[in-house]
Amino acid sequence: MRVLEGKSGVWYLGPGSTVLMPKRFHDGGRLTAEGQAELERFGVEQPKPAARYSLTVVTSTACNLGCPYCFQNTEAARPGRFDPPRIPREVLDGPMIDKIVAFTEPRLRATGLDRLFVLLFGGEPLLNRWGCTELLTRLSRLAPLTASMVSNGVLLTPRTARRLEEAGLRSAQITLDGPRELHDSTRFTRSGRGTFDKVLDNCAAVQEATGLRLSLRLNTTAEGLPLLGGLVADLAGRIDPARCTFDIAPVLNYEGMFDPVMKRSADDVEVLLRAYADALELGFTVGWPGGSACGFCGERDGGTGAVINADGTLYSCWETIGKPGYEVGSVDDGYREYPADRWVSCGEFAVSATTAAQSRAFDDALTVGLLELLRDHRRRAAAAEATAAPTTSPAANGVGARSGPGSLAVTGS
Repeated sequence: MRVLEGKSGVWYLGPGSTVLMPKRFHDGGRLTAEGQAELERFGVEQPKPAARYSLTVVTSTACNLGCPYCFQNTEAARPGRFDPPRIPREVLDGPMIDKIVAFTEPRLRATGLDRLFVLLFGGEPLLNRWGCTELLTRLSRLAPLTASMVSNGVLLTPRTARRLEEAGLRSAQITLDGPRELHDSTRFTRSGRGTFDKVLDNCAAVQEATGLRLSLRLNTTAEGLPLLGGLVADLAGRIDPARCTFDIAPVLNYEGMFDPVMKRSADDVEVLLRAYADALELGFTVGWPGGSACGFCGERDGGTGAVINADGTLYSCWETIGKPGYEVGSVDDGYREYPADRWVSCGEFAVSATTAAQSRAFDDALTVGLLELLRDHRRRAAAAEATAAPTTSPAANGVGARSGPGSLAVTGS
């Protein structure tokens, strides 16, 4: 649970909903008794039950890029080279896919869930295109599935995208590091070749050939921060913003191997919010920050999902895949006993790369600013639609679902 004060009121980010509350419900950093009672009355403190069992599966730990900040690097590249050493090389094969299916089936049944969500991960998952397609095909025999993928986009051709879409893929996250010059200085092939134009050309072609939705992740450093505005406009001119989700991720200095990272200051927050505002105006979707638990690591030992390396080793989170000392079991034997601090949830591993207090202050400021921005954008869109069609109801416009005079307004998530 997070409680953050903004200009419009107090934002509550809980396991069940993100809601906006009157400021009188907040005192000294905590909810008042009245505020707590209101939350209980609306039933937003309870986590939403999982709707599907979630699997992250690595199809290949290898990568065709040599990004210097990658958390899967084990040390920096030697001077003059573009191929930093990485976690051990593993490739998902047919027998291991069978083991993953056998591991998943009883856990899916135990939860009482009847759907699967599969995230294809790497390294670069498309270095094993057969493994991606075959995994989705075999898992779909257990239950209907929806799949997504985290890819650098270099190998995401229309032909590959169509095959994966037929197997259940519905979206792909693609990472950019800034405008061409900056992107090509950090997201290069392991022989040093830039990838900016190749990635965006692939994205445009995939949008033409398929119904896949793209999630653009803008990895941002101190150097790239002032260039965000121009990049957003460039992207909107090359791909269809209406079919893209937009997100900005400050690059972290894992293991001290990359610099310069963002200072995560109040000024940085303002620059990021301006970029988000530009993206919204150009038609990109920006997701609501929320407090719900991750389906992969939110419950220990496979309660709602699992993270599986290509060799069948289980980890708690995508951030620890392949890292010695973070194994929590295997698909052969299931979860085993392990030290409590080995179960890492989303973001916990990355926090070690910066000061925890600084990270929390930055995240809180950016979160509340983004919530206010999204609320204002939604209200303007609803007002414009209501003007165009006066009979349209607020609910049809996607405005807050439940609200009362001086009470809570359920706004997203």
